[in-house]
Order: sequence, then structure tokens, then C-alpha cells
Amino acid sequence: MTAMSTSTPTSTLAIETVAEAYLALLKSRGIDYLYVNAGTDSVSLVEAFARLNESGLEFPVPIVAVHENLAVGMAHGYYMVSRRPQAVMLHVSVGAANGLCALMNAARSQTPMLFTAGRTPLFEEGRFGCRSGDIHWAQELFDQGGMARELVKWDYELRDGANVEQVVDRADAIMRSEPTGPVYLTLPREVLAQRLDGFTMRTSPPSAPQPPHPAPDDVARIAEALANAEFPLIVTSASGADPATVPLLTRLCERFGIAHAGRNPRYVNFPTTHPLHLGNAIETLLPHADAILFLECDVPWLPRTGGPKSGAFVAQAGTDPLFARYPMRSFPADLVVTTRVAPLLTELERALEAAGAASGGAQRSARFAPHHAAARDAVSQRIAADLARGGPITKTFLTHCLDRLRPEGALLVNEYSTVVDLMTFEEAGTFFHNPPAGGLGWGVPAALGAQQAAPDRVVIVTVGDGSYLFANPAACHQAAAMHGLPVLTIVFNNARWEAVQMSTRGLYPDTHAARRATVPLASLAPSPKFEQYAQASDGYGERVSEREELAPALERALHAVRVERRHALLNVIGA
Repeated sequence: MTAMSTSTPTSTLAIETVAEAYLALLKSRGIDYLYVNAGTDSVSLVEAFARLNESGLEFPVPIVAVHENLAVGMAHGYYMVSRRPQAVMLHVSVGAANGLCALMNAARSQTPMLFTAGRTPLFEEGRFGCRSGDIHWAQELFDQGGMARELVKWDYELRDGANVEQVVDRADAIMRSEPTGPVYLTLPREVLAQRLDGFTMRTSPPSAPQPPHPAPDDVARIAEALANAEFPLIVTSASGADPATVPLLTRLCERFGIAHAGRNPRYVNFPTTHPLHLGNAIETLLPHADAILFLECDVPWLPRTGGPKSGAFVAQAGTDPLFARYPMRSFPADLVVTTRVAPLLTELERALEAAGAASGGAQRSARFAPHHAAARDAVSQRIAADLARGGPITKTFLTHCLDRLRPEGALLVNEYSTVVDLMTFEEAGTFFHNPPAGGLGWGVPAALGAQQAAPDRVVIVTVGDGSYLFANPAACHQAAAMHGLPVLTIVFNNARWEAVQMSTRGLYPDTHAARRATVPLASLAPSPKFEQYAQASDGYGERVSEREELAPALERALHAVRVERRHALLNVIGA
């Protein structure tokens, strides 16, 4: 069986089934892991892995996950640290449906991923692999791919082994092309089970399209606006997804006297203690800024709190600057640029240098000192006020302790519980905030994937009790033990969905809900003994309820993950 032109370098493998060809193709295309939640559709893959000692083939390492959101979240976390896309295999329609929440998180984070699921056998009889159980009738959908179509860049069904290489290569090229994102492939059982008499494949895959670069005229226009501004400002949300952009942006701001601010930052986009970093409260800065460049900001400002001042130059840039998959998004701009951030910053530095903007950089930088000081003072005052007030553990106090005790080089995955504005991050690629879609249950699975990608780093995940429950904690701790992933999970446990409570009081500040200690539909009491989830899978678990207990408990938990190489959990009872 051949599937390429004779001019393409090829290799012939001792492959017996389409399942083996498929797995060998994944490995050859750079996919290291197959995060799998197996079912009756996976039997040919099981057989392929069982024959490895005999076949000598190279496949991705299978990572068993006992919940679908865990599998997808781990693939997401692995990519955000390694920048290498991975594959997921779920069980037919029901498994794919269970993974949709995590898939939406991946899609809105532009995370490339081969999201696959088996398909109920096509035939009732007469074919090898045809239906053999009652569920094979009830699990079939008229359009299984339709459930994920809004969230993926491409979906398809492998219909025959004759074109398995072309299908895999198309999926691979589309997920890697900008804007990157997940693709969905369904795999019928009969097709995976098809026999092959050998298999010849390309030794290298076709190349994906080159990523977008900025047009010279657009770069020149942005450079002119920033160079001539009294208060030039660059605002970032997700530019630091590519860690290489952080030193580029830092140097650009330093050389030309440009301020930086975060807008709901999801990565380390800029060193937080740098004198040109003015904090994340951009609503206090927009009234001053007369030239603003938004980099990878899906929601650059909240319209109800006010946007850029009248007459300010506004540019928005990113690989998908209009966020075309958002049904509604309306933020006016003078210039919208489709580009990766790294080449834009490189070209912008050249344009600003050519314009002689560096000569006034130091003078302009000095203007931002009061704003930087105000942002740092606000942090100090908030921490000092919390320490003086005492009482139950707060998110502010937890964040303060974690910032002091976090080991150098540790990775922090945050799903709501850490107060980002109070943390200090200098190293690119060490902070990951929950995706803009906010699909709960992302944090712990993503941290497990991050640990897999960075086995020599300490990985800490902070979650609320609500998001922790969404993560299917028994499945997550089982995976930590099964795959040797010593992640430290910190649960801020206030026995409620705080986002529900805050949103209700924000919309109804002076009515019935505001007068309740806990608003209706938000309470999660009685709270489980979360530490026992970790203990049940031979991890370290501890409950903390007093302020003076928190720092020693953090040190014990860090000892468990660093020295004992066990996963650990702190159940922090807070207010």
C-alpha cells in the first residue's frame, strides 16, 4: 500500500492493521503521547500496543486517563509547557461529549490538539469489527462530528485505511497552522481493524503554512504612533503563550520608553516587578494612554467601565485579532494586524530604531514611575491590610504565602484561587491562568500535563473548591499516582461558588441576594474532606484552617512533591 508520489522519501514498516499505521504516523509526526480513555472502539489500538514487542514499531506513549476531561486537559497542559501538540483518544459519542468542556478550553486558548474518538461500528454484520454489543446501536449519532464542529478547526471521519496518511497529515497541518487549535477525527472500529500487507509512509510530513507576519506599512504606522505618543502603552493578555516574546517585549519597552499593562493576563507576558509594568488595572491607565497596542487580547477592555480615550490611537494584533470564532466581539481599533507577536515585536523594534525613537526612551520611561509605584503600593497596601485584619485565611493571604514560598523555577497553574495581581513572575513560561472560556475543571488536569512536560520542575496548581470538584478529583489523583506526576494541588475551600455570588451581588448590589451571607445556588456545603482524595491514591493530604498553619503546611507539601516525589494536596479552609 502506498500513499505518496515516488519522489517523496519513504519508509516501509512491518504493519498489519490500519490501527498500527495510524499510531506509527502519529509518532513520526512528532506526537509523543496519546491521552486515552478507552472503550470498545479502541480494541485494534489495544492489539497494536500489545504487539509492540513483536512489531518493533514506534508509537506514542499511551497515557490512560479515567475521565475524558482529564485526558484533554492533560494534553492541553503538556502543550502549554512543551509547545508540542499531542493526541487524545476518547470513546465514541459519549466519550467525546464528556470531553467537550475541556475541548472548548483548548479551542479558546488556541491549543493545537488531535482530538479523536472512536465511532460506533458502521456495520451490523458481515465485516470484521462490526457491532458486537447492544450499546453499538444506542451510541450511534447521525452526525458525531457535529457536536464539536463549533470548537475545532476541522473535523473528518477516517473512512478507509487507503488514505490514513493523507488524513493524519491534513489534521496535523491544520492544527499547527495559525491560529493554532484542535481538530477532530472520528475513527470507526472496522476501519482501524482493516488488515494491511505492509505500509509505506513519508519519512517527513508535508509542511504547514508559514505563520503570519506583519505588513511593513502596518508596522510603520504602529511605530509612528508609539514614537509620537506622550503615554504609549502595550497591553497583553496571552502574548506570553510563546515564552520567546517576553524578552522581546521587555527590550522593546526599555529601549523606547513604552509602558506595559496586563489585561486579565493568562501567562507571564512581561516581568511583573519591572518599572515599566504598570499593573493589570488598565481602566486606570486608559484615560492617560494616547497610543495603545493590544497584543493577543480577546477582551481588551470592558465596555461598561470605559475604553480608550477619545483620539487615542488603538491597534490590535495577534494571530486571530478579530477572534473570528467568537459570535460577538466589537472593540473598535484604528488598525487590526494579523501576525504572530514575536515577528511583530522584532519588526517594530527596527521601525522604532529607524525613526530615532530610542533617543527619547529614557525620558518617557521616567514618566511612568508614578504609575508603577502606585500599582506596587496598591499590592503592598492590600497585603498589609489583610495581615492586619487577620481572621480566616483569605485568597490574599494564601497568595502572599505562596508567592514567598514558591520554589525558584516552579510552574504555577491557576484556576481562580490565586490573586494574580499580588504575585511576582519574572521568568517566562512559569504562570498559566485558566482559559478565557472558563470551563471549570481545567486546572488540575492541565497541571498534570505540565508536570509531564517539565518533570524536573515543581508544578503547583491553585483551584477553588468548585473548580476542584469539576476536575473529577479521584480521577486526577489516580492519574498522578499512575503516571508518577508529583503535582501540588492547593484547594481554596470556602464552600461556595464565589463567582456566582460575586456576579449576583454585582448585578443586584442592594437587593435580596446582597443581604444573604451566601446567595442561593452558590453554596457547596457540606464540604468533602478533599485531602482524602490525595490520600486515597497514596498522595500527601492535609487540611489547613488557621493562618499560622499555612506556611508550615506549604513547606510539608512541597517536601512531599520535591523529595518524596508524591502528589500532594492542601485543603485550605478559607473565607
